Amino acid sequence: MDKQEFEIYLNEHCSALTKFQERALDYQANKNQNRTRSARWNDAKVQRAADAMYDTFLTGIYTKLRSAIEDKYDRQAWLDYIEKYGLLERLEESVLEIEFE
Repeated sequence: MDKQEFEIYLNEHCSALTKFQERALDYQANKNQNRTRSARWNDAKVQRAADAMYDTFLTGIYTKLRSAIEDKYDRQAWLDYIEKYGLLERLEESVLEIEFE
């Protein structure tokens, strides 16, 4: 499974990525509000910063799983691993616990 396929699968089967994306955008917007008026970013730059956080989060998950799954290109091997270790539920829980600094 490649990264894009993995992202699509996660988005179809759990809300962790969506929740992370919302929280990252809120974090970046709040961080932006704390900047001096002259140093504030426009909305597009805030969105890009949140998107970068999302991509880093997704890449981290994908990379860890990819190293743990023996047949990296077999979709069923990915699905079996995700189910065996309750990844979707654990991912949902971990997103709720994330504290941005």
